[in-house]
Amino acid sequence: MSSAQPPPATHPAAAAGHQQPPAGHRPDIQGLRALAVTLVIWYHLWPLSLPGGFVGVDVFFVISGYLIVGSLAREIMSTGTLALARFYSRRIKRLLPAAATVLLATLAATVLLLPEGRWQSVARDVAAAGLNIQNWNQAFSASSYEGATASVSPLQHYWSLAVEEQFYLFIPLVMLLCAGVVRKARGTRQIRGVLIAVLGVLTVASFLHSILYSATAPGPAYFFTTTRIWELGLGGLLAILVPRLRFGTRASAVLGLAGFLMVLVAAAAFSTAMAFPGWVALLPVAGTMALLASGSSRSRLGYAAPARWHSLRPVTYIGDISYSLYLWHWPVIVFSVYVFGPAPSLLHGGAVIAGSLALAALSTRFVEQPFRTFDPARFRRRLRSRSRGRRRAATPEYRSVFVLGALLTVVPMTVAAVPYLVVEEKTQALNAELDLASYPGAMVAYGAPDAVVPRMPVRPDPAVATADQPHAPDECRTSYDPAKVDYTDCVFGDPASSRSIVLVGDSHASQYMDSLSILARESGHRLYVLTRNGCPFSVHPLTSDTFTYTNCSSQNEQTIKDILAIKPALVVTAALSPAGYEDALGWRWGDKAEAVSGFAGALAPLADAGIRVAVISDLPYPPFNVPECVAKDRDGACSFDLPQTTSPLAEAADAIEGATVVDLMDYLCPESICRGVVGNVLVYRDNHITGTFAKTLAIPLRDSLGL
Repeated sequence: MSSAQPPPATHPAAAAGHQQPPAGHRPDIQGLRALAVTLVIWYHLWPLSLPGGFVGVDVFFVISGYLIVGSLAREIMSTGTLALARFYSRRIKRLLPAAATVLLATLAATVLLLPEGRWQSVARDVAAAGLNIQNWNQAFSASSYEGATASVSPLQHYWSLAVEEQFYLFIPLVMLLCAGVVRKARGTRQIRGVLIAVLGVLTVASFLHSILYSATAPGPAYFFTTTRIWELGLGGLLAILVPRLRFGTRASAVLGLAGFLMVLVAAAAFSTAMAFPGWVALLPVAGTMALLASGSSRSRLGYAAPARWHSLRPVTYIGDISYSLYLWHWPVIVFSVYVFGPAPSLLHGGAVIAGSLALAALSTRFVEQPFRTFDPARFRRRLRSRSRGRRRAATPEYRSVFVLGALLTVVPMTVAAVPYLVVEEKTQALNAELDLASYPGAMVAYGAPDAVVPRMPVRPDPAVATADQPHAPDECRTSYDPAKVDYTDCVFGDPASSRSIVLVGDSHASQYMDSLSILARESGHRLYVLTRNGCPFSVHPLTSDTFTYTNCSSQNEQTIKDILAIKPALVVTAALSPAGYEDALGWRWGDKAEAVSGFAGALAPLADAGIRVAVISDLPYPPFNVPECVAKDRDGACSFDLPQTTSPLAEAADAIEGATVVDLMDYLCPESICRGVVGNVLVYRDNHITGTFAKTLAIPLRDSLGL
């Protein structure tokens, strides 16, 4: 890996139920699973050598649709109905035991290896994974500025299982409804046509949605269930439409080779810069469908056919353990990178692969297989005696499996609550009053910098540093949108005052909210907080490799008009540096001149209207995780040199008459050394300062702003 943390876990081995194919044994499908999980692991370990390895998700989704939707369709076409209790009980026995085992093991490793500051986020991921909503958790955190700067989760790969389980919660019901309608109207002979029509409509609708949403919001679109349904749907349609083909040996080989080539080309040529899944996912999806169709031929497979290679026993064995292998490999990577460092070498990566294979083999043998063959017959007599002969919606054996499923869901979440509450208790201490004599923070550089500060435990505790943020409604502090929120609803400080101050900008502006609110109350000003994460106060939009974020610049245009209507005595803003945006989010302006021009375009109208403008120079971007460093050793190497860079926001302010630049570097980085702890106060929570340290900046800000 090329960065300080592994790339996002993006692919499932989620077609976990090893159901039988349309007719007879299909060992080549296990080989396809082996191909997909190999692409996934290789990409996660060495992404630069296989930048499109994330297409493994598409391979697995198509396989899943082919097997499971195809199986449901055959059942409903032959019987006119579906045994839903049996279907869901099989899903429970095949998926939940291994998934719960990995969740519990990951929790144990988290407590043993990771700092306390990571415990709550992992505990929340356990809950999301257990409830099969991890894809939505990932979608909304990945598109969030705060979430994007957080450390990678060892459980984020559960998003793919969530997509599948959400799909299989509703698709059997849709198919059953189709059968019921047809059975009443025309009889069971028409069920196949109706199933094809309904599944086709869902597939086309999902595909169009995937194209449109991937182009406008590629981050969350990657994880949405609705942008992935078409891949599962195409697999199901293939199983219904062409369950068994009659290719000749040569034709089958050509089709299989073409499909194999399409998957490999996608894995080698695609990258995360693409708007994915969208229409580009058609390549690996079509390739997987071609491989499935080739392997379904009744003709004898020649040596040139990929299905022949995929049926070799060493290959099919990897497919047999692919579900457990997928579940284990990502936590192993995350913890090994945390312990041994990023960018795994061949030796490091080889050890990860070996360890993952060993865990997967053990998990398959001692967890998956016993539960798949689990026979709840021993519960029947007891349950029958309790039911007293009454007919139930599900047989006792299915009820016992559902109870097992509930336990496998609840137990990891209950265990996760323990480390969560340990950290939560420390979070409550954030509300305690701060004694400036013991915790002067930035004030050690103010007035009498040579004063002796008694050594005290660090405030806030590094375990809860990320929670040490200003207290304000999200619609004002993290996601202000003038089209949805009236600025009069975002008033703090002294609301009764006729004089006002406006705080505007991104999260590097909102981090000063508590300090400014204190100053506004003391000086008799109302404080408007109009800040939005990832949205600097600029009229020029930031761009990524795939998207231009014009919503931010357009919102700023309206915010400028609102500020002119407010007529404040002072406008305060700050912004994350261009290097910080590039590192944290992959967002950028075309060049520094464009960045300066964008900020000037937002500040100039305010200055021209006679409004005093103050720009707080951005704090240095830390090159490491400061809370984790301080948690290990507060007196160790938790410091770095003050970077000698200029801020485009400060440059824009320098060129505008009446604008003031507030430089707090002497308080953040005394003697040009940026330390993790200043005056017993933890300085950073991530690339933002802690709320506690921000409060100790109140007096320096008062003097600099003339309040």
